[in-house]
Formats: sequence, C-alpha cells, structure tokens
Amino acid sequence: MCGIQGWISPPRRFQPDLKLLSHRGPDDAGVVRLPAGNSAWEIGLVHNRLAIIDLSPAGHQPMRNADGSLWVTFNGEIYNYPELARELRERGYHFQSRSDTEVLLHGYSEWGERLPERLRGMFAFALWDVARERLFLARDRLGKKPLFYALAPERFAFASEIKAILAAGFPAAPDPEALDHYLTYLYFPPPYTAFRGIRKLPPAHAMMLELRNGEMAPRSWRYWDSLPSAGDPLGDDYPGVVARLRELIEDAVRVRLMSDVPLGVLLSGGLDSSAIAAQAARHSTTRLRSFTVAFPEDSHYDEQQDAAQVSAALHLEHRVLVSRADSAAHLTTVVRHFDEPFGNPTAILEFELTRLTRQFITVALSGEGGDELFLGYPRYAGARLAGAYRHLPQWLTRGLVANLSARLTDASDGRHGFRRLREFAESGWQPLEDAYLRWVGYFSPAEKAALYTPAFRQAASGADPADFLRRRFQQGAALDPLSRLSYVDLESFLCCNVLEYSDRMSMANSLEIRCPLTDQHLVEFALRLPASWKMRRLRGKSILKEAIAPWLPAATLRKPKLGFNPPAGKWMRHDLAPALQALLGAPRIEQRGWFQPAAVASLIEAHRAGRRDYSLQLWALLALEVWQMMLLDGVSEEEIRERYFHLPAAATAALGTAQ
Repeated sequence: MCGIQGWISPPRRFQPDLKLLSHRGPDDAGVVRLPAGNSAWEIGLVHNRLAIIDLSPAGHQPMRNADGSLWVTFNGEIYNYPELARELRERGYHFQSRSDTEVLLHGYSEWGERLPERLRGMFAFALWDVARERLFLARDRLGKKPLFYALAPERFAFASEIKAILAAGFPAAPDPEALDHYLTYLYFPPPYTAFRGIRKLPPAHAMMLELRNGEMAPRSWRYWDSLPSAGDPLGDDYPGVVARLRELIEDAVRVRLMSDVPLGVLLSGGLDSSAIAAQAARHSTTRLRSFTVAFPEDSHYDEQQDAAQVSAALHLEHRVLVSRADSAAHLTTVVRHFDEPFGNPTAILEFELTRLTRQFITVALSGEGGDELFLGYPRYAGARLAGAYRHLPQWLTRGLVANLSARLTDASDGRHGFRRLREFAESGWQPLEDAYLRWVGYFSPAEKAALYTPAFRQAASGADPADFLRRRFQQGAALDPLSRLSYVDLESFLCCNVLEYSDRMSMANSLEIRCPLTDQHLVEFALRLPASWKMRRLRGKSILKEAIAPWLPAATLRKPKLGFNPPAGKWMRHDLAPALQALLGAPRIEQRGWFQPAAVASLIEAHRAGRRDYSLQLWALLALEVWQMMLLDGVSEEEIRERYFHLPAAATAALGTAQ
C-alpha cells in the first residue's frame, strides 16, 4: 500500500512535502518533475511506498518504462499481475522487476484506457503519457483505494488524501451542499468532499486529463458495474452453485496471500473473518497469525472467546490485543486522517485494532463485504418483513403502530435493536426505496429543517442527498427487492463507509488491509444469486454458511451477527458529556452560524434522558466541530484532546499518533 500525489501547474510553483503521506508509505519516497504542455506547465508525480511485493529498489516509484514515454505512481495491489505479466511478455514486453507496478506501464501501452478493466485488485494510480500529454487516473471497482482531485485554471492536483491537495494551494473552503449529504449518511458520497472544489473520483471510474491548446480538458467514465448481465441465470443446480461459491471464496483468499512481508488475518470470530482465516490457514506456507482486539469495558462487543474458539480449531498463532486507551479521544485521529468529518465511530475501533496489529504484521486479511453480498444486515430482514407490513391497513401502520413506536425508548449501549424496531414501525409501510432511505439515513429532512439556520439552509440547498441512493435503486431496478438492496449497499454503504474507514485507519498505521469478499468475481457471482438462497427464515447468509460449513466449527456457523460498534451512546451520557456541552453548546454553535443552538440542545437532552439514541447524530456533529477546529481554525490535536477529552500529554502519546 502507498500514498500517491501529483500536480500539473506552471513550473516550480509547488514543492511537495514527502512526509505528508509517509504514514501510507514509510519505506521509500520519490518525486519526479517533467515538462508538460510544451513546457508551459510541469507534471509532478510523488510516491510514498509501503513495500509489500518486490522489496528491492527495482520497485521504486514513480516508475517509468524503458524509454521514459510513460510514468506511473500507484497505490494498491494487482492480484492477477503474474497472469498479466505473462500475457504481456508473450506480446513482446520486457520486465525489469517483479513489481505489479510495471504491469500498469506495459498494460497501458497495450490496452490504453481499457487497462482498469483487466486489473483484479485494489488500486488508485496516475499514469503520465509523455507523447500524448495526458494524465490517466483510475480507481478500483469498489473504491478500496481513495483518489481525490481538484481542478482550477492552470492547476490540477490529485492525491490519496485531501491534505496533499490542500498543501498544493487549493483553499480549505467548506462545501455546505456536501455537508448536507454528510449529515444524511455520516459520510460524503462521491464526488463530494467536505471542501468546495475538491472532489473524489467514484469507485470503478477512470479519468483522462488532456492538455489542449493551453487548457486542461478532463473527462471521466465508469468502466465496471456489478449488476448481472441480462439473461445470465445461474440455473437451478443448487449444490453446484454452493460448490462454485466455495471455489470463488477459496480463490479470492489464495490470491491475496501474495506478500514478501509478514501477513495475518483480523479475526472477530464471526462468519466472514472465520471463513477467510480458514482458507488463509490452508494455503499459507507458514503458521498463520490471527489478531482480535478486546475492549474489556465494552463486554457486549468483546468477541475474544469466539475468536479463540476459531483460532484453536484452525491451529492459528493467535493474539488478543487489549485496548485500554480512552478510545473516544481517537476522534481527532479520525479527522486527521480523513481530513474531513466522518460520522461512523467504528473508525476509532478500526484505528485501535490496526495500530496494535501493525506491531506484528504488515498485511492483514479482513472480512468486509460479506454482509452486503449475502444479506447479513438486519435491514434485509426488515425489508422482507416490510412486504407483509405494507399489506396491513394503513390506519394501523401509519396510525396506531407509528404512534406507539414514537413512545419507545432506545438503548444506549451501542445496540441498535430498539431504534431499528421504531424506525421499521414508522416507515415500513412506505415503498421499499423510501423505507430504506429512512433506515440508512440519520438526520431526516424534518430534523434538518429544525437544525439548520436560514443562512446554512440556503447555502446547502442544491442536490437532494436522497438522489445518491435513488439513482442506485434505479440502476438495480431489474433485481428482486432484497438483491436490489444488496446492490445499493455495495454501491454506497460498503464503498463510501466501511471501505473508507478501513483504508484510512489501516493506512494511518502503515498496515495493508486486503478484503477477499470484495473480489470482483465473487461480487459478480453473488449478485446473480436469488435472495431466497441467501435468506431463509429471516436469517441471512444461508448459502454462504452452506459453502463454508466444511471449514469451520458448528458453533461459529450458528453465531449471531455482532456489530463492530463502540458504545458511543454510553460515552455521551457519561465520559463525553462535558465534551458535548463544550463543543456543541450554544456559544460554540452560535459562533459557527450553521445550526440552531436549541435544536442541538434538544438532541443532547433527549439522548441524555434516554428518550432517543441520538449517539450517531451527535457523533457526526462532534466530528464536524472537531474538523472545523483542526482544519479550519488551526487548533492542535493535542490541545483538543487535553482540553475537551481531558487526556493529558502522556496519555495522548500512549494513544499513538500514527504520523
């Protein structure tokens, strides 16, 4: 894994800071400047390397081809690079290294703009074509690797993280329209970022920036979609399909074991990570290492006993990594590595897990993607129940039941069952698309109307945040209802939430995360499976359990899903209560001018009194304020931790800065 950045600008306008993205690549760094646009501009390419494959100097980047006509800076892993290299050698290309990076140079020469379609892996890269004076950018199918960019008159910049674009001179101006989307989803759907003028290349997209007559002309396109092709059924050979699914999972794990550095697996003890561990152990040439993080103060989410059972059955070299730090203080760490607010507090657990794991290994396999592919989230069961719920008389569903649900109180320990039950009763009578928007949204339009000041409401008016998901619903219209939800989740929640925090938090600790269940072949196959094979008796992952049953203990197959969530609601009622009052109190809210102080106070009070679980909404606002303090006001991370989280300097050092 690596950090990349670059620019096109008048010559010598910018001097890159090679330490800026060194956490993404601490092993090596390089920069190259080349004339562009008949020497009126220059193209700069920068690379920070985390060496995984071919540790020799031959893997140094930015890398050029033999005649210097192509240059590339690349972040990621191409798992099919041995096959591609063989094909390219047969076509006459000569390789100088064992690095998968070189495949990009020769692959572009052979396939041009269609290169990303040939790649199996996770990647973000920028390739400069000297003769044609054009910059080719691409991002992997599910967006595991980030790529940001900004375009202004006579200036273009791209990078793995926004901080490098800000360092290139683009202004740190908040984008109210993007923040409106953030408060809906707790993340920024592409192409939005928190900054006006800085954009995110969507997953499965490529961009070509050509220099023409003194101007930069960008165009972008989508090169892949996971939707099944029309008229491509799997047939009714269920045992054969189960066997094929088993083969695809095994192959997805096997190709991700390529590494010249220590490798292991993040093991929660749940179904997905256990299946990956089983196959990794089978194909590993050494005894596989596994890692589980334990949070003793959060016993509801402590899975170390489940993980221990799996590791013993698979004969793994297992470690339990105990976190005793004040995890909430990692909010500043999240902001520093996202460069924008991020509203999912699971990110701080991911940071803690990867920070501790990096002490022992450099590459870790993880189980992301299984819930989206095989209907593992509770909302899929809710969607199936909603079909019957909508047939009840509306006086019951829209009246009595909804009114009763409004009186339900919510849990505050990180479990969301009561909140989900209430939201189902309130919205399950609606068309599935509208109900789903309610289930995965946080600040509703009505809540925003009460929250926003008139000035912010006007500034944020523009695209409807709901359109982001509605477009995905339209794209998946030919699928059965549950498969449609699965497709929407793959295109939104997985790409923009789960894989985002997986990348930022692991790269903060120079740890590479590989996710076999997001393999393109597995994704395409899983979306062709009928929902009835994935969910039985309101329980998801049915066919997945059959496929992996020979690999795992029976108790693991029966284990209920347990989310990887911190007890943020409990924190806010107790340890974080002073921080909430200080950072979201009326004086600070009035100073910002974006929100109504009374509306924010109402959220805090309802949460404190236990009437509603507003932990995620309040966390999103807390992250937003910390972001403004750090990125816009210039308040140091240490000052915020000590002043508002009451964490002294010594404890702050113990948390790890992940620079």
